Order: sequence, then C-alpha cells, then structure tokens
Amino acid sequence: MESNASSHLVARLAIGAPVGSRVEVVSVGDSDTPLRLGDTGTLLSIEHGLARLSIDMHGVVEVDPMAVRVRPLLRRTA
Repeated sequence: MESNASSHLVARLAIGAPVGSRVEVVSVGDSDTPLRLGDTGTLLSIEHGLARLSIDMHGVVEVDPMAVRVRPLLRRTA
C-alpha cells in the first residue's frame, strides 16, 4: 500500500464520519484551530491527511483528524 493511501485511510478512520455527513466537534486537542466544542458543520473531504470541514460559524477549515475529533450527527426524520 502506498504511504499516501495509508495516510488517507488513517485520516478517514480517525475522523469517524463519512464525507458529506453533518458532524459535531467533540475534541480539539492541542490544535491551533478556531473550532470549539459543540461546533457543527459538514465534512467536505479528506485529502492529504487533512479533513476539510464547513463549520456553521467559522466557514471552511482544514484540520488534522488526529487533533480534532468529530462525531456524526444523527439525521432527524419527520
């Protein structure tokens, strides 16, 4: 397995949510990020070991999935 493919797999597993899902920030670790616990948004992509999130109050940010943890939000149905 190529190192790029393995780092992508590690990032996908670390983020814990599929691309396109709504997520909530549950941990920010030692990261220099504007994100705060409870921030919500959408996971846009995972590339080059970074997760790209569209956060409702902060716009689009790229984070290290090993430093910033999110959880998928459940979709509510009517």
